[in-house]
Amino acid sequence: MSVMTPLIRVLCLGNELLADDALGLVAAEELRRRFPHLDVIFTTDSGFHLLDYLSDCTLLVVVDSIQTGQIPGGTLLVFPNADMQSPSGPSPHYVGLFETLQLGRKLVLPVPEEVIILAVEAVDCLTLGGEMHPAVKSAVGLVAELVGEIIQCMKPTATEQAVALADCLQRAFETVSARYAPGRLVLA
Repeated sequence: MSVMTPLIRVLCLGNELLADDALGLVAAEELRRRFPHLDVIFTTDSGFHLLDYLSDCTLLVVVDSIQTGQIPGGTLLVFPNADMQSPSGPSPHYVGLFETLQLGRKLVLPVPEEVIILAVEAVDCLTLGGEMHPAVKSAVGLVAELVGEIIQCMKPTATEQAVALADCLQRAFETVSARYAPGRLVLA
């Protein structure tokens, strides 16, 4: 019996014109450089326009910036599949990622059940044409390392079956956390 390797897609979101919101573009470029065979997509799209990018993969890793104002800029927040819920009230983008995934499932489209969100705390997402903050830019390598560990962990070997996503993410998180300053990664 052969074990199927999951089709992993990394969806990087953002806007290259808005300072730290360019994280998605920079992360996509770095991921393509490090992992040329990985399915990496960068888009500025939102809402139902994301539906095409969500189809036909078993694991979706979403990379985006977030601005909570509660943690230092450049901190990587990792949201595992089990912890994701649609935010209450309307999305600031009208129809967001969660609503688009829900629609895809209701329409019985081949959207992933497994989704991990990697969100880097931004400092400035409003400055048009502004440079990325150094702390945010430095998180790109952190994102790439975590994605690399997830990919490695999700590949079944001849002697062991694929690891469950929760265990894989925990293992990847611990491995990458050990290489960086405490608090640089947060498992949300």
